[in-house]
Amino acid sequence: MVISKTMLKKLEHSYGPFPSELKQYLLVHYSEEPFPYEYSEQDLYENIRRDICAYKAGELDVKIKSPSERWQEEREYLQELYIEKCQEVHALTEYIVELEKILSEHGLESSRMAERRQELSSF
Repeated sequence: MVISKTMLKKLEHSYGPFPSELKQYLLVHYSEEPFPYEYSEQDLYENIRRDICAYKAGELDVKIKSPSERWQEEREYLQELYIEKCQEVHALTEYIVELEKILSEHGLESSRMAERRQELSSF
């Protein structure tokens, strides 16, 4: 779920009128789902409420980043996520090899080991 002008009007009805800089910040910041997730209605309202409270306390920077700055941040986030997932895959692959070694030591094999054995014997 993303913010709409109607939702913004409802929020202003609850919290009082917003300065134009806060309105613009909310409309830009919550106009897209936070990849790779989606906001539920409750999450969206809670995040917006936190931002409104932070703004009123002077703790929210409402400077709107350019599209290229936002894309750069998303790109960096995705790069970090990709690296993290590659590390997880590597760790899981090593774990599989370790488990297959244990199976082999006890005269057992996984279905993957059996498929590999059959492929090698067909040559």
